Amino acid sequence: MLTRELGLDAPKLPRVIIYSGKGGTGKTTVSSATAVQLARQGKKVLILSSDPAHSLSDVFAFKIGRNEPVEIEPNLYGLEIDTIYELKKHMSGFQKFVADSYKNRGVDSGVASELTTQPGLDEIFSLARLVDESHSGKYDVVILDTSPTGNTLRLLAYPEIIIGGGMGKQFFKLYKNMASLQRSLGGQNMPEPEFFDEVNMLLKQMEDINKFILKPEVTFRLVLNPEKLSILETKRAYTFVHLYGINIDSIVVNKVLPTSNTVGEYFEFWSDLHRKYLMEIDNSFYPTPIFRCEMQRTEPIGCDALDNLSKQIFGQKSADEIFQQGKNFWIESKKDTIPNQNREVLCIRIPFLKEAEDVRVVRMGTDISVTIDRNQRLITLPRVLYTLEMENFVCENDTLRVFFKEQPQERQELSNVNKSVLNKLRATRKIA
Repeated sequence: MLTRELGLDAPKLPRVIIYSGKGGTGKTTVSSATAVQLARQGKKVLILSSDPAHSLSDVFAFKIGRNEPVEIEPNLYGLEIDTIYELKKHMSGFQKFVADSYKNRGVDSGVASELTTQPGLDEIFSLARLVDESHSGKYDVVILDTSPTGNTLRLLAYPEIIIGGGMGKQFFKLYKNMASLQRSLGGQNMPEPEFFDEVNMLLKQMEDINKFILKPEVTFRLVLNPEKLSILETKRAYTFVHLYGINIDSIVVNKVLPTSNTVGEYFEFWSDLHRKYLMEIDNSFYPTPIFRCEMQRTEPIGCDALDNLSKQIFGQKSADEIFQQGKNFWIESKKDTIPNQNREVLCIRIPFLKEAEDVRVVRMGTDISVTIDRNQRLITLPRVLYTLEMENFVCENDTLRVFFKEQPQERQELSNVNKSVLNKLRATRKIA
């Protein structure tokens, strides 16, 4: 059963780097290259994989453990987190109750065992293992290669929704007491006390994870390719992570085609397209530092190839440096004098904004286009602002504040009406 307690005497946190991004962008390769560079600098490094489709062993060409870290080369250790192992080790009571519940409803025992890994548990266990290893005091740097973007990020942002907040905890306590009473009266299929202890510890773990992820030693890095879909998903993740208060210290653009004219006519088209997307990436994520890595002539497999790749990505810089601190945008709520008409303010940090001569902001569906003199930046709005109407904006020092307000109810209803039907109704009234 889980017994971890992170007290005041816990060792000082190591540098923690979490790589995230769309599937197929090369997160595993980039995170592995980072680990090799730092280990060869003499730092003790642990690289973890939380992706169910683990590929650390493939990248390093070395068999990596699934239960305990194994040494890949001097100072470098790896672990591919096995969520089935973590579930059995820490939550056997929870697993038994869920499996028995399925079997009592006629589900085959083998299928019932598979179903005990509930959605989201793999991310929770992976992040909990990250916290444990970071507090072990064994490493100077801990690197996490995550599963594709959405799952891990949403888990981090919605702990209170998953837990149910204070009301959810009270309900869970009531359920525990009712189960205990029913068992004493001969009731069957009731969870054992161990089940409640494990779920309580799981909730405690989620709270620990969320406190841990906001510490200054922990930063996110997003990996993307210079392609349309990859850029769009990274923009959403960038907005999401910033609003939650997590520090994104850099972005890595991977698999960039070389700009020389020696790649042939077919690839020259894609090379030109990449150049266009690279400009969009620079404008969209400024002022976050952006590192680029060209497509390699051969697959970067093994520590030596990964070390060469890290030099191309980070140059002379140490990969564990915190390249940027603080968030670039956030939301503030503002009370309005009109009843039930509160405003939300999207605050965007833009260096040297106060020196700009021309500032314009235009709403474009779920994005806003921000033009500062000759530079244009497209920012994907957080979902909370999708249904609000952009009102105006103001510049305050290096912060651009964009005001959003709720649409009047009548206008919201009109926006949902088919316009062609509305025009026919108006025409009928004119005829009458």
